[in-house]
Amino acid sequence: MSILDEKKPHQRFFEALTKIPHGSENEQAISDFLVEFAKTRKRKVIQDAANNVIVYKEASRGYEDHPAVMLQAHIDMVNEKSSDSTHNFETDPLDIYVEDGFVKARGTTLGADDGAGAAYIMAVLDDDTLMHPRINAVFTTGEESTMNGAFQIDPKLLDARRLINLDCIDEGISTTASSGGMDVLFHRKLNWINNNQNCCQLCVSGLYGGHSGGDIHLERGNALKIIARVLHVLQKQNTIMLSSLSGGFKVNAIPHTAEAVFAYDGDFSHLSSIVKETAAAIQKELAYSDRELQIEIRQIEPVKEVVDQNDSEAIVKLLYLHPTGLRHKSEHMDGLTVASENIGVVTLDRMHFEAAVSMRGALDSYVKDMQDESHTLGALLGFECEDANWYPCWEYVENSALRSIMKEVYHDMYGTDLILEAVHGGLECGILKDKLPDLDIVTLGMDMYDVHTPMEKLDLASFDRSYHFLCEFLSKL
Repeated sequence: MSILDEKKPHQRFFEALTKIPHGSENEQAISDFLVEFAKTRKRKVIQDAANNVIVYKEASRGYEDHPAVMLQAHIDMVNEKSSDSTHNFETDPLDIYVEDGFVKARGTTLGADDGAGAAYIMAVLDDDTLMHPRINAVFTTGEESTMNGAFQIDPKLLDARRLINLDCIDEGISTTASSGGMDVLFHRKLNWINNNQNCCQLCVSGLYGGHSGGDIHLERGNALKIIARVLHVLQKQNTIMLSSLSGGFKVNAIPHTAEAVFAYDGDFSHLSSIVKETAAAIQKELAYSDRELQIEIRQIEPVKEVVDQNDSEAIVKLLYLHPTGLRHKSEHMDGLTVASENIGVVTLDRMHFEAAVSMRGALDSYVKDMQDESHTLGALLGFECEDANWYPCWEYVENSALRSIMKEVYHDMYGTDLILEAVHGGLECGILKDKLPDLDIVTLGMDMYDVHTPMEKLDLASFDRSYHFLCEFLSKL
């Protein structure tokens, strides 16, 4: 039985996509599904080594001499789930439901970012009654991790020089520029020693989390930064030796939980009082952004081995001292974040320690400066640093013919002006623009909320309206 409205093609195709596991780096099945979808409709289709899929649809009658247009969305999603969820993202379909006009997934992210955009493209490819120029439909992989799919696209396969990117989370808003960025990875081999001290577990939970680009300006709590702060306070008065430390699932998601197990000297009641005092201060600081924040400590059975004091102190200092969150705001565009960092994932195991930090900037110089800060801090504390996942900015272009048409169609349909804004998130638009310098770009989306979190939801009425707008927009190109 269908959850969404089967009579509406974009809803039908979105629901179909939620049944196929498609987290980043797990896109083979959804890529094959799209290839079969295209072949069934006798559309020319190309699937590359990165599992990108390009589908071609010929122009409608009367549009044969119009310039081609590219529709683009990514087909991977961020896999995040609530702490009590048993969902297996590798094998399980999403458990979607509708509540108060929103489609949601029980205990997990929904993948409307960017399954909703992919569903729009499928609906356009499926409907031969629509009026439009020749279409290059581009489904990319790995956007939420490395953007590898967009990097691997062969520009020779694309004859369109007008792009409608469908990776946008707001109706009535079109993006005009996006940040570039990269990740810095900190590595350290650890010295493990036998433990003869008592142990306890420290947990941070209840944070809101969010997208490290779109939500970073809200200054929500970062679980890894918080747990490092508490450990730092404890280290000032006690010897702390870590046994485990973890938090975060994706470098581009603000971590909402973190956990540490460590050995300690001294009295547990004293440790507990320090944690309670520090927790109360942090909870007061985050009272408006993260009201459900919990910081808890409990005694556990002693572990056999721990990381020695020198390595433990270095790890805590790195996470405590490394910036995370908002770094700079624009001086001329109200509310726009132009530089930020996010300590996204930390793992500590028997072999080594690793921390992944995402950094974004509207200018290359911002990113390069934060990169240099990270490498300098890492060197001071004895960590090896590795750079990964660089992607280019999409710079603002003042004169855009495609944007002008979009603004006109929007005003004619809704009697109000389309909102134009630059965003702090990284978009594949910058990569495609780098490959095709004469590409004219707009973005189009629908209202969705709390993306990259288990509370993610898609507004169905907005989903319907924006699809109607896309069809009308295509008819004017």
